[in-house]
Amino acid sequence: MTIQQLIEAMNNRAQQVQALAAVEAKGEELTAEQHEQFKTLQVEHAQFGEKLSRARAAEQLVIEEATPVVSKSGPAIHVKSAPEDYKGSKVARFAMSVAAGKGDLNLAKKFAENEIGDKTVAMAISTAEGSGGALVPENYGQEVIEMLRPRTIVRDLGANVAPLVNGNLTIPRHSGGATSGYKGENEARNAEGGSTDDVKLAAKTQMTIVPMSNELIGYAGYAVEQLFLNDMIAAMANRQDKAFLRDDGTNNTPKGLRKTALDGGRVVPFAGDKTDPKAIDAYLDLLILTLMNSDSSMIKCGWGMSPRTFMFLQGIRDGNGHKYYPEMAQGMLKGYKIRHTTNVPVNLGVGSNETEIYFADFNDVIIGETGSLTIDFSREATYNDADGNLVSAYSRNQSVLRVVGGNDVGFRHLEGLVLGSAVNF
Repeated sequence: MTIQQLIEAMNNRAQQVQALAAVEAKGEELTAEQHEQFKTLQVEHAQFGEKLSRARAAEQLVIEEATPVVSKSGPAIHVKSAPEDYKGSKVARFAMSVAAGKGDLNLAKKFAENEIGDKTVAMAISTAEGSGGALVPENYGQEVIEMLRPRTIVRDLGANVAPLVNGNLTIPRHSGGATSGYKGENEARNAEGGSTDDVKLAAKTQMTIVPMSNELIGYAGYAVEQLFLNDMIAAMANRQDKAFLRDDGTNNTPKGLRKTALDGGRVVPFAGDKTDPKAIDAYLDLLILTLMNSDSSMIKCGWGMSPRTFMFLQGIRDGNGHKYYPEMAQGMLKGYKIRHTTNVPVNLGVGSNETEIYFADFNDVIIGETGSLTIDFSREATYNDADGNLVSAYSRNQSVLRVVGGNDVGFRHLEGLVLGSAVNF
């Protein structure tokens, strides 16, 4: 049967099913024969649907793999459908093309156009400029930022993103509030106002190394695109979370929330008994109360912690076996969003068994982004793996993509930040 015949057969069965359903809608009972007819029509409709899906898939393959067609009135035309777009697809194809072209942008452009079939990526590559690499268009860079949001807890908890124009951004903030008072008649009173200072963000270079097997280079397709994309996003997200949470601003790194809290005296250690649920509950309340007592706006508050602490809190039960915090199943703790990351260590303190809890109004967190990424390529480079071991791409038959960008993080009001330390649960 042709595709059109299959569609007509499905429509015919659907009309008969609707007619039988209309009988029941009028309040009449279907006979045993009509019940059997209803079931048969359902089965046949499903069978024709499966055949139609296969027929359409076969037709699409014919279109995609079509050979050049010679036209009497013009040059040969190759019929090939454009690849389907999804979030991050342009970035992945851009990176794949640079890799397939071995760093040669002319070859990369041809790969994007002829093998992947994405003319917009090919055009972007043809206009890419970079120092030793290919400059990813800013709109593609925004795709990366959007994909990083759910993978980094600082972004996911509500941090704001601001552009770093020329690599810098200065944001004025109130460091001390104005005061008010009363006076008697003819009594002088001094004017008292708030004090201000600045939050200064300066782009710190983030470098992401993505080793790829040479067997995959040059193969176009959704699965390979996803490998490229996932490797890039995962590596960038992991390093950003560590930087935004725990880097101390030295060695060209951002000054994260931990260092900000330490410098501002916004640290509350846990001194209770971890086997006592009430002590833990009181400690969590104390962290919240620290923000309240500081007159924090508390617009987008959230929790950040290690997976160990997350699972411990999720497993606490009262004397009746009920969970203390059932809302954690929905990603909430005491009414505020909660996220976990392995970038919060669990081997701190004298006994190497302590960790940290971050509670903050993430509306006060500003992430500065340069908005541009540069992709470089090499087949001879060496790189450090996750364990710090030096690896030769050449000896492993790998290609290495290097994604370079710039970012920084700052906190507008210390009143909206508290670091829970010495946490042993």
